[in-house]
Amino acid sequence: MKQNGEDARMRSINVLIVEEFQYIADLNVLELKRGGFTVHSRYVSSEVSMCEALEEQEWDIILSDNATPHFNAMQALAVRNRLRQKTPFIIVSEDIAPESIRYAMKNRCCAYLLKENLHQLAILVRKILESQSDAR
Repeated sequence: MKQNGEDARMRSINVLIVEEFQYIADLNVLELKRGGFTVHSRYVSSEVSMCEALEEQEWDIILSDNATPHFNAMQALAVRNRLRQKTPFIIVSEDIAPESIRYAMKNRCCAYLLKENLHQLAILVRKILESQSDAR
């Protein structure tokens, strides 16, 4: 099914990325684009910059690394829970303890993806966004 000449799977999304390094944030964006998304993103690496981003606009999804030294995924999840509870949150990291994953899931984190499986990011995001829109 085509709409306005575009593949119906194409979707424009706003993505907030909590990551220490810009180039890794760019890899997340690249994988989402490869998966058929048109991506508008913002990269943040601190609680202050994340709060500003959440206050400035709506985000379709938040991706967060856990290895950022001064602002990890659990801290980012707490900020999301405080400011934008309904925005889906995915941890994309290679370094996270099982107890942290359990804590995150109990606190409304949608998913956890190992960075070595980054090629699955677009599939995971699409699934989460579709299930969220089905719930409405």
